[in-house]
Amino acid sequence: MDVDLGQIDSATIQTQVYQRLREALFTGMFAPGQSLTIRGLADSLGTSPMPVRESLQRLVAEHALVQMPNRTFRVTPFSPEMFRELVRVRMTVEGFAAAEAARRATPKQTARLTELNAGMSAALDEYVPSQVMTSNRDFHFALYEMTEMPQLLDIINGLWLRAGPYLMNAHKSLQEPRSFFRSGVRFHLRVIDACAARDPKRAARALACDIWHSARNFRLDVAKINIPDQDGPDKRRSTETARKPKAGRNWDSTR
Repeated sequence: MDVDLGQIDSATIQTQVYQRLREALFTGMFAPGQSLTIRGLADSLGTSPMPVRESLQRLVAEHALVQMPNRTFRVTPFSPEMFRELVRVRMTVEGFAAAEAARRATPKQTARLTELNAGMSAALDEYVPSQVMTSNRDFHFALYEMTEMPQLLDIINGLWLRAGPYLMNAHKSLQEPRSFFRSGVRFHLRVIDACAARDPKRAARALACDIWHSARNFRLDVAKINIPDQDGPDKRRSTETARKPKAGRNWDSTR
């Protein structure tokens, strides 16, 4: 049978695996310090080990994971020092992005921010934590995309990739999580008002306050969020059984 069906591009599988692992880190499906194995992830994703191995190596290069001597990988653990540094960097970089977004803001973009913030508020009414966190991220990245600065967006993506496993799990330790997230909605309103007024300084200050508010609530729980080294005496769940991606879920978005 002489039919040219074309070759399947293995890079497509590689990209999908990488995007799904990034999304899992972004959304806190893996906790800081959690061990990951190539075999376990390949079984979960239904792929061969090769694209998983290559994706994990990329995430190591991005400092989202660390490679262990026994060929396993760990989600980068969080220390108080790392947390404080990351908060300061995020306040500076993302505050700058908010200022640039406000400088360029159009009424249509401001309306979009209002819509996304309303979505976060609605998710809070029903209190679906995963949806609240996703709505919060959608708001922030819609704001940052308004800068039209691809390199800046890459930097912010890297910061969120490192912070995601911690921040997405830390809210579970809060006694009043709804109140905490409601404050986030109010800070977002300040950012929206600053964008509507095209006031860069006010937008930067509001965004930095939003990040600082989160840090103030989470800073005492940094060590508690880390999963101990699973090769040590306090062995915990393995990657093969813990936090597997749900079947049918769309993992292709990296936002």
